[in-house]
Amino acid sequence: MPHPSESAGFSGSVAPPFFVPPSFVEPPSRGRGRGLLVGGALALVAALAVGAGAVYVANREPLDGRAEAAGQPARALPLTPFEQVNALLKAQAAALLRGDEKAWLAAVDPGRPKLRTRYRAMYRSLRGLGVSYFEYKTYVRGQAKDGSGRLSVGADVAYCYADDHCQVEKSAESEGPPTVAQELDLKTVKGGWVITSLTARKSAPDEQRAPWATSELVTAKGKRVTLVAVPGEQKYFRRMLPIAEQAAAVNDRFAGLVGNPQGRYRIYLAGAKQWKTWYGGMTDKWIVGYALPLHESGTDVVLNMAELEDDSRFLATTVQHELGHVVTVGGVHRRTYGGPGDMWLKEGIAEYIGWYPQPATASWRRQAVRDAVHGSRRPTSIAVKSLDADARSEDGDAFYGLGHFAADCIATKYGQRALFTFVRLYLREDRDLDPASQEALGRPFKTVDRSCVAWIRDRA
Repeated sequence: MPHPSESAGFSGSVAPPFFVPPSFVEPPSRGRGRGLLVGGALALVAALAVGAGAVYVANREPLDGRAEAAGQPARALPLTPFEQVNALLKAQAAALLRGDEKAWLAAVDPGRPKLRTRYRAMYRSLRGLGVSYFEYKTYVRGQAKDGSGRLSVGADVAYCYADDHCQVEKSAESEGPPTVAQELDLKTVKGGWVITSLTARKSAPDEQRAPWATSELVTAKGKRVTLVAVPGEQKYFRRMLPIAEQAAAVNDRFAGLVGNPQGRYRIYLAGAKQWKTWYGGMTDKWIVGYALPLHESGTDVVLNMAELEDDSRFLATTVQHELGHVVTVGGVHRRTYGGPGDMWLKEGIAEYIGWYPQPATASWRRQAVRDAVHGSRRPTSIAVKSLDADARSEDGDAFYGLGHFAADCIATKYGQRALFTFVRLYLREDRDLDPASQEALGRPFKTVDRSCVAWIRDRA
């Protein structure tokens, strides 16, 4: 593998997913105009037998209001097929959360072994990840009119993990929990409904293609980190766990400085196939890892192990860099999340954390920075323009390196705590540059900017 400065100039998290974060893309319209969107948590009887025929609930409106007025027992309306399906899915979700694999699989057609194998893998993956919230929010896609007892539904599956901050409802301050978009076909068997097929909704954003929905996963847990891989890639666990734990220890300190403590870090170790499919897949050859926000609930880090396994130093700095994104911008509501103009600091602070405690002058990007600041198009500000989509590897090295030097300059001149206060105000609390600089550094940003441009030119 060539040296990282040659083959992986966009190491860590290059423009995707922080330039246009996939989880901040509005989901497409899904034909809800008929009012068919129904939450999986309906007001149903708690214990609904999966194999039951006609299902009734006591809190439905009586068929005959006069019976109620006369003090006679009210007759309940039978549940519609859609309501029965929602009852099935609610019971399946409850089985997952209480750890009942048999009840989880009872919702799946026993005559479809491949589908049951997929649901078994899904169950074990979610349990291994520490699922703490799981809810189907469904709408009708189609219903057989021939009386055959078949129904198609769309489902937004909302989920959270135990170590994350789970906001189960959308609001002005939250996008709600992350979701996976599914399409389910169901039929009646012996009077009860079962799932007969499961497909991913093609129109779903990449963020909704979560690894647990498509892959069988295994985990290895340390004190602060959970490593995740498919069974064929768990060979990396033994080597990776101490590296990840060390990176977590470094990032825990910086998480405290920005007021964003982490419950547990999740790192997915992707093989070649998983790198191209998890969260929609990554095709840019320069990217070797990324951190993807799951709304405000948490952040998943994904690493391309084929590109990282041969260079221990590169691997360690990449892991520490990606966890740096988790602590500095993870959990930020998208309405306060900045745009491409903030990339210099987002990537610069991640590089600062990735290389810590070594200074920017130790980075292999130093030569690219030297060429930039002494070249004909030398930067006049540390807040440099974000990378273009067709940027060269040397442009990426210069951009990341300049951001690293800028963070190093602020820490050297004003103190590390002041640097992370500036990061908190500007990246997490959506302050403008100058007010953030005035409060954190005690000076206007133009003063800091001018001073750091000269500082970088002297040290690159």
